[in-house]
Amino acid sequence: MKTVTINHVRQQLAHVIAELQASDEAVVVLEHSRPAAYFISARRYERDQAERGALRRAVFLGEVQDVEGEFRAGDARSFDDVEQLIHQLG
Repeated sequence: MKTVTINHVRQQLAHVIAELQASDEAVVVLEHSRPAAYFISARRYERDQAERGALRRAVFLGEVQDVEGEFRAGDARSFDDVEQLIHQLG
């Protein structure tokens, strides 16, 4: 991961953006020697968002399949009201 100072970003923003577009490498922006921001290319951001969405869907579908399996096996729990369910989850 490339590191630049916030002053470098202020002075060379167009250059920093051009480097981001040419590379898949993230850039950490330091202010007072501490990370202040992370820059990534639009291509990487869009790819990461698509991957995150696919992972969320996979987890959700896995949970649905688990619940369906419990239901078919007769292991599904039943709740009289939402408060009872919330209490059980807590």
